[in-house]
Amino acid sequence: MTDTLSLPANAVAQPGTPLSILRTLNVFGTGFGLAIANGSLEVVIARSRPSSSSLIATTAISNFASRPASDWGSELSRFLTSAGEPHLAATLVLPREEVIVRAVKLPGVTDKDTAAALELQLDTLHPWDEQPIEWAWWRVSPNEAMVGIVRQSTLAHYESLFSEAGVPMAAVTFSAAVIHAALRLHHAAPVSIFCYAALPSATSQPNRVEVYGESQSKPCYSSGFTLPPDRAFSVARGELRMPEDQPVLTLTQALNAPDPQISPLAWAAALAASAPLAAHFANLLPVDRRATHSRTRYLLPITLGVLVIAALLIVLVILPFVNEQRNVADLTAEQRRLQPAALKVQSIDKALVAHKARIAALDDFRRRPQADLDVLNELVRILPEKAWTSSVEIFPDSVVIAGEADQAAPLLKVIDSSALFQNSEFVTSVTHNGQADQFRIKTLRRGRTGRTTP
Repeated sequence: MTDTLSLPANAVAQPGTPLSILRTLNVFGTGFGLAIANGSLEVVIARSRPSSSSLIATTAISNFASRPASDWGSELSRFLTSAGEPHLAATLVLPREEVIVRAVKLPGVTDKDTAAALELQLDTLHPWDEQPIEWAWWRVSPNEAMVGIVRQSTLAHYESLFSEAGVPMAAVTFSAAVIHAALRLHHAAPVSIFCYAALPSATSQPNRVEVYGESQSKPCYSSGFTLPPDRAFSVARGELRMPEDQPVLTLTQALNAPDPQISPLAWAAALAASAPLAAHFANLLPVDRRATHSRTRYLLPITLGVLVIAALLIVLVILPFVNEQRNVADLTAEQRRLQPAALKVQSIDKALVAHKARIAALDDFRRRPQADLDVLNELVRILPEKAWTSSVEIFPDSVVIAGEADQAAPLLKVIDSSALFQNSEFVTSVTHNGQADQFRIKTLRRGRTGRTTP
């Protein structure tokens, strides 16, 4: 349903000042708004983000009250599924004539005591004496609250109807509540605003107009008229104490609806429902009968899950890593502390090895003179009389003998026959000087190790 009266071309909504950053960040979600008008069910899905709100999808279900609930409920379910939002619960705006809206002055009453103060005056705010009612309220200023009242039978009728259709209900509200919330979704409240919606009723009634306004004298004003529009505007201006030149906006213009053809009340309901953390409005549906579609209900379990995972990571990964790093640091510090002593021990070990080598060398030197004398004595004993030596070089593992003999060749066998020598050989070729053979023989000492001769 759209507004049908003509307006000046320059009539546009003037937004208030931007909201705080924290309040803006809370504007997040998707809303499913329904409004009843002319026997049709106007449907709007809106998505809100901190920067702006956008229209996701819209439709209208005609003659829904006379059709089987399962019929139009299936149609609505298919619509939600095609829009990609099958989980949404509806926010229904009741027809204006089925709700009584009252402004109640509450000077000096705190929010905690407001409900009790309103309950004391409740019987004076509606004409349904003995009929049970449901009511809801919201603050519009520090000293004033708005109250919406509906008969329980009316509310139960719509609950039963939508339950049969398979449509979960998150809220049942009224026009003034969702308009007030939608105007404040992205901006602070305007200083004054004067707007209307034509024919927002369950049945088609001529010249029916609902006027909504805010001014300094009245923080919130909402009234339905069966008067000609000009007369209705005049009466509303008087209530709001607005000048005659105050621009008159359609509700579509006041709410900056993206499409002039959509129902402004359904758009307002979708906006109010799309940001449950930021937009607060009167909900006539008792708390225990409200469905929820907000994904914020998952916030607590998700947060707890994240905390549990973080705790497990800390216990199983981070703490062992920290302990390992701490142990490595402690071991490194202990190693640095003990390093001078370890180096001293190593130097002592090296000194001990060197001293043992020197002792062994000294022992060897001590034993060598006797062994060398034994070599000389053995050579004297085994060499023939006609062989004499010019030099005898004694090494730890070998002896080199140079000299002359009548015949040098038999000397190798003679020397090897000794218990002290083995593997004798000529180092150089035997030469004959005319009288004797000159030789140079190298023989190995049995059971001796040491350096090799060149």
